[in-house]
Amino acid sequence: MKGPVLGVIPARLGSTRLPRKPLRLLRGRPLVEWVWARVRETGHFDRVVIATDSEEVLERARSFGAEVFLTDPDHPSGTDRVAEIARLPEFQTFPLVVNIQGDEPLVEGEHLAEAIRLVGKGGWPVGTCATPLGTLEAWRSPDVVKVVRGADGGALYFSRAPIPAVRDEEPTDEALAAEPFLRHLGVYAFRREALLEWVELRPEPLERLERLEQLRALAQGIRIGVAIVRAAARGVDTEEDARRVEALLAPEPETTTL
Repeated sequence: MKGPVLGVIPARLGSTRLPRKPLRLLRGRPLVEWVWARVRETGHFDRVVIATDSEEVLERARSFGAEVFLTDPDHPSGTDRVAEIARLPEFQTFPLVVNIQGDEPLVEGEHLAEAIRLVGKGGWPVGTCATPLGTLEAWRSPDVVKVVRGADGGALYFSRAPIPAVRDEEPTDEALAAEPFLRHLGVYAFRREALLEWVELRPEPLERLERLEQLRALAQGIRIGVAIVRAAARGVDTEEDARRVEALLAPEPETTTL
């Protein structure tokens, strides 16, 4: 698949675990700015935009030079917010759309490239990434989303439960360092038509149980390719995460003012 690539960063102001998360300051700059700067630096995108539900985020994003759009505040997910952007007249010629989580200021260019490759050259409707779980704590944790793949590299199932299970015992450290024990990373590349189909689907029972919207797509036959990549930094979900990530960031992001 050839054509321009659109990167969209959903930035919803409301957050239950970390209030006003997109505007949480890290080294004096808002979280969303770090994500935007990091994504632009990868060079994988023809356009990078922020999609928000907040006038405050809109104005702040404009102040650091981002292309930003105000979207419907009632969207149930970031994917719906990304689809709204993809439907805008100026983006209807983009065949490939990437959803980049707005709380991952340490997102790796390699991971974005692999998700894009799965769709662009691999022919998958949707591409995402995973990395070995590494620890029993991650395998057990409902906050860590796990994925198992088929022989073709496509996702068979995503879960918050410890999968794959090992009958009568727990996996060893050696086993947890490789497939099939994989942690899902929340980056998605979409073929445009797959994205628009995804958001038109009704929620599925498994999606409601696990609170994982990708199970809707799998249940309805949308195939998701999964690339295995090196270990990834965790995103910012809590105040503790914010302090941890802040310590890893460079003094300030590269920005371009208008």
